[in-house]
Amino acid sequence: MNRQRIQEAEAEAERFLSRIADLMDKAKEDGDFSAIECGSPESGALRRASMDLTRALARMRARQ
Repeated sequence: MNRQRIQEAEAEAERFLSRIADLMDKAKEDGDFSAIECGSPESGALRRASMDLTRALARMRARQ
């Protein structure tokens, strides 16, 4: 692990948490939590942030 990769993972984690908040806010605003389960722009953004976080964590753990 090095400092740069740890910081990258932290930034991706913050982005992931932000996308969760966006999705929950949208669901509360609409009064409809089905947006969480089906394909909304917010759920897609969350899914993408999740993939990016997974990759950042893998890079952080890699031995190099």
